[in-house]
Amino acid sequence: MKTITDHFSFVLKPSTIQSGGVGVFALHDIAEGTPMVLFTDDFHERRYEVEEVPKELQAYCIDQPDGSLMCPEHFNCMDIGNYLNHSQKSNLRYEEGKGYIARRDIRAGEELFADYRELGEPE
Repeated sequence: MKTITDHFSFVLKPSTIQSGGVGVFALHDIAEGTPMVLFTDDFHERRYEVEEVPKELQAYCIDQPDGSLMCPEHFNCMDIGNYLNHSQKSNLRYEEGKGYIARRDIRAGEELFADYRELGEPE
């Protein structure tokens, strides 16, 4: 089990969940508590009004309580972390200021899931 991740740790493939589109998969075993390098240092988000974002891109945004969307600043350069699918039984946890951490041991080939509620998205 590795205790570090980098840009060689993940791959995009069709999701294992119905209607999940693309998902993020581990390329090697990852130990519980490992920080996940899913975003580059120069990744930025931006708040948009729903009507500003084409419907096809809204799935890559997080709904905000005020009805706006938190989205990648540039949709033509999204990081692999933007492709994480939601699960209430996620294998990742989000920590403010730290990013995503492995909630448990993750096996090579396993799809990574985030609980969007940890990001403030309404039910």
